[in-house]
Amino acid sequence: MRKLFLTVAVLFTVAVVLQLYFAAVGVFSNPEDELFSWHGTNGRIVLPILAILLIVSAALARAGKRTVWLSVLPLVLILFQTVLFIITGAIFGLGPDSHASPPLAATLLLSLHAVNGTAILLLGVLLVVRARRLVRDGVPVTAGRPVAEAEEAPAATPRA
Repeated sequence: MRKLFLTVAVLFTVAVVLQLYFAAVGVFSNPEDELFSWHGTNGRIVLPILAILLIVSAALARAGKRTVWLSVLPLVLILFQTVLFIITGAIFGLGPDSHASPPLAATLLLSLHAVNGTAILLLGVLLVVRARRLVRDGVPVTAGRPVAEAEEAPAATPRA
């Protein structure tokens, strides 16, 4: 199961990198070609499925509480990507066809889409690192140490 977790983490991270590439393809292509739809399809179908598989595989791999909870964050951030558009549309009264001349404030708010995407990518990389360590060491990691060592370490006592 640990190798499955690593595989899913790598696939997820590759899909996020492809998401960035698809966004660039869409932006730098002829709008009539509708190549930006690749970005939308990957973001609405592929990434959420891989994010759910990431959570399930982390839990099945017994990757440790912190890693399992970290594996939930990409799905939350992916959902936030869409919520960001909904919130901006509601605040500024924008619809799907209003992208020609949105107000500056709407543009600045929607630009958080890229920042959030970067956070998703960084989480993917972090989960790949944790999954590799789990496969290599065979023990979940907590605060840079294997869980077994963390539990056996004596608690620090405050000095008076």
